Amino acid sequence: MDFTSRYCRRRMENAITCPSSAIGVNCFQLGFCMPTIPAIDFPISLHPDWMGNLVQSRPEVSLGNMVIPGSHDAGSYSIDSFKLFSAVGRNQNVSVLDQLHRGARFLDIKLGESGASVNVFHGCLQGAKLDRIVEEIKLFCEDFPGEFVVIELSAEAGRTFSSAKKLTALESVKEMLGEKMYAEDDVSKILSTPIKDLVMGGKQVCVLLGPRFMLDLELDGKSITDEYLCETYSCFRSDKWMENKFNNTRDIDDMLELNLEEVKEESKKGKLLNNQFVLTPGVGGAPDIAKLLFGMNSLQPVYLANNLYKPAKRHASPPLHTFFQENGTENWNLVSLDFIDLCPAMMGFLVGLNFSEFEIMLATVQYGNPNFFRPSMSVTQKVQSHVVRNRVLFLNVGKDFGSNFGTLTLAYRVNDKFYSIVIHFDGSSVIVLNEYNHLQAGSKEIVIDDDAEEGSINPGGGGTLMTWCRSEEGDDIEFDFDSPF
Repeated sequence: MDFTSRYCRRRMENAITCPSSAIGVNCFQLGFCMPTIPAIDFPISLHPDWMGNLVQSRPEVSLGNMVIPGSHDAGSYSIDSFKLFSAVGRNQNVSVLDQLHRGARFLDIKLGESGASVNVFHGCLQGAKLDRIVEEIKLFCEDFPGEFVVIELSAEAGRTFSSAKKLTALESVKEMLGEKMYAEDDVSKILSTPIKDLVMGGKQVCVLLGPRFMLDLELDGKSITDEYLCETYSCFRSDKWMENKFNNTRDIDDMLELNLEEVKEESKKGKLLNNQFVLTPGVGGAPDIAKLLFGMNSLQPVYLANNLYKPAKRHASPPLHTFFQENGTENWNLVSLDFIDLCPAMMGFLVGLNFSEFEIMLATVQYGNPNFFRPSMSVTQKVQSHVVRNRVLFLNVGKDFGSNFGTLTLAYRVNDKFYSIVIHFDGSSVIVLNEYNHLQAGSKEIVIDDDAEEGSINPGGGGTLMTWCRSEEGDDIEFDFDSPF
């Protein structure tokens, strides 16, 4: 057995999650043994250029009409994992640069004063200097000039953060990002301007300042005006530009319900809307303290986040997946998550909601061992029902098919072209397909000549042999397969 494989590493991480979160064992809550492998494997975890690809497909798309994955407490990854209580303070495993590569385009960064510098803070735990975080953002923007990032700088609660140090931080951000910063104090304009127009104009970053950052922000004893912030630092007050409610709950159902209520009430009201799908650790009394001692509950954000990202039982769907399968058509805008490296399928789904329509033409499934003959069965209607917003196929195979393993064969249309793909799955598989990732997933174009009336398709890989023919009207293509049923 390969003990370095992802399977073995995940099993070992699962085995130590309970004791490492138990205060009775890991009494100082060190973060060196926090989970780093997603509970559900998903092969495509990087989305570094998704906005640049999106504008080729939908050139008029703007921030106000997009679903944008976000990173909650993005800078907390930099808290040293061997610091006391670091596992309680970290909300991300990977660097800001890596978070951007994984698809995040909204970054929540909390800051405080540390001697002569300005650093990331979460509670009393100190992370990297702000300059290091901004340097990562700058590097990403240089590598991917078609991307646009929204940043909120906040002052961490309970930390000393003088007005002078806040201004020093803004000067540093302005110096490092410079002309890449959006500089017009008009939220309606940034919401409606096509992304391609923003980035073609050299603008890739919008910096917002949270309410605590704005508190007591003065220059020469006078409060700094919005106009001065815009003209001098190209920054804006987040309370004027964004709705951003912190739900402060550790209950999954409550958090999901509160976010659903918020998107129904606050979307499309002339501001950015940030929905925080984040659970907050807490202690409610003596029973909770007993659970914390033995690892049955946890003060670690990663413990709670994983409860969102993994199924509660075999052949079930993770709570967050189920929620978005049922509510994906709402007007989501910014969607902030903890530990985005632990939910790659969710990141792929959120990115995919922005792309062109994804139409399933034919879907077949073959259950069982691919080394033996297996009859194909049509599951077209079932698969079509799992295409969210007509843009993303989102299947949790264990729940949706109730099978341990098998093979799914698809024929589908994107932008007036037809494709086929063969996907081998097991009971824990999650399938996320959309215009952005389907070629990376191994799909093949189905070439149909203009003068051809019918044909056959061998998708390979043990998939179902399919046929196609033109409809009687001749303006569409119909797909079928030989079924023994």
